[in-house]
Amino acid sequence: MTIERTERPRVLSGCLPALVTPLTDPATLDTAGVAAVVAAAVADGASGVLVAGTTGEGSLLTPEQREELTATARHALGPAGAGPVLVAGASGPNLAALHADVARLAAAGADLVLVLPPHLQPLTPDEVADLHLAVAERAEVDLLAYHIPQLAGSPLTPEAVRRFAAHERIVGMKDSSPDAERRAAFVSATREVPGFALLTGHAPTLAAALEAGADGSILAISNLRLRQAVELTAAAAAQDTQRVATLQDGLTRLSGAIGQVGASVPAVLKAALQLQGRIDERWCTPPLASVPGRRLDAVRTALMP
Repeated sequence: MTIERTERPRVLSGCLPALVTPLTDPATLDTAGVAAVVAAAVADGASGVLVAGTTGEGSLLTPEQREELTATARHALGPAGAGPVLVAGASGPNLAALHADVARLAAAGADLVLVLPPHLQPLTPDEVADLHLAVAERAEVDLLAYHIPQLAGSPLTPEAVRRFAAHERIVGMKDSSPDAERRAAFVSATREVPGFALLTGHAPTLAAALEAGADGSILAISNLRLRQAVELTAAAAAQDTQRVATLQDGLTRLSGAIGQVGASVPAVLKAALQLQGRIDERWCTPPLASVPGRRLDAVRTALMP
């Protein structure tokens, strides 16, 4: 059953970093490190944070770790409703696991839960829409749909997005696809849906997304360049095209440089944050490998302006 949403304001906009998950060893959360990266994001102008997303290695963490991570971020942000929004990523191999993860993250303090469809079996657009609607029917927290077809293998269509956007529990979508034209079609398909927010997760097309009408961003690169993303968003609102172009060029070049290091995005971001003294360790969750010491110079090179 689809529940038609009533009039209400959008609950999500601006810039949210898709935070890395600091670890003290490959299997243990660094709770002090989590609190530190959350606090730094707020200080740099974040309107919220995402934990346990793709950049946060969410699908590799255990359900208990995702719960602990969410509770730690909630404590760092303060009471719900009093400041930046806490989004937590739900993962699971099937619908039953997603139901359980959404409930667990809501109980741990998430304001919103980002739902990643199971990705071992590619789904049709209608199957993805049906999944989001099924999760929403049992959820006791508002949801965001997560669209990352280059990893999950399940691309959406504007028609499928319009279907689940009508549900009152589904208040937005993170679109991490590099396809700016398709994202613009998603914006157009949901523009008249009360309270539904469309946020981009693709840094190289941030300016294009904002120009198309996206409400904001949830970016991995914001672990390192949140202030620039915030400034770009403000410049786009002010129609300062020259400043937008300059800031977009910087984000695009850094994104490309990170991809040239020869390690996963979470691993490179953690190495960069460690080099900057912002986290203590650069461990990743196995089987994801951390950047080895011999590759740290490549990370330093990537960070050069």
